[in-house]
Amino acid sequence: MLSTRRSARLALAVFSLVALGACSETPRTATNFCRQLAKEIPGITVPTATPAEVATMLERYRRLGKVAPLAIEKDWQSLTELLTLASRVNANDAESVQAVVDMAYSTEKAADAAAKWIKETCGVDISTGLNVAPTG
Repeated sequence: MLSTRRSARLALAVFSLVALGACSETPRTATNFCRQLAKEIPGITVPTATPAEVATMLERYRRLGKVAPLAIEKDWQSLTELLTLASRVNANDAESVQAVVDMAYSTEKAADAAAKWIKETCGVDISTGLNVAPTG
């Protein structure tokens, strides 16, 4: 009977830790996305040239993806996937380069939608990092 109580306490403790971990995630709201974007935008508008710079950019996109609200989540995920593919490109392999080009074309609508939402919601032109008056 004592081991049953210990098991029950252990199960409750594990459940509590899992529940607390779930609660500690930043909510996926426009406000939180815009706050994270404000932190990331200086680095997002800088061109990448080295593998390390691409990896850093990818981490920025992933951090933003963790707080992306439903309105932008799929579009942002598409852009992150494109950047992931680009980070693995072999510049000496025509097929590898073409795969990135093809994906860039296929994510163009997602990029446009994300840029529009960010401009309307956060007041930022993501291509330049400049603050603009929200259009929405």
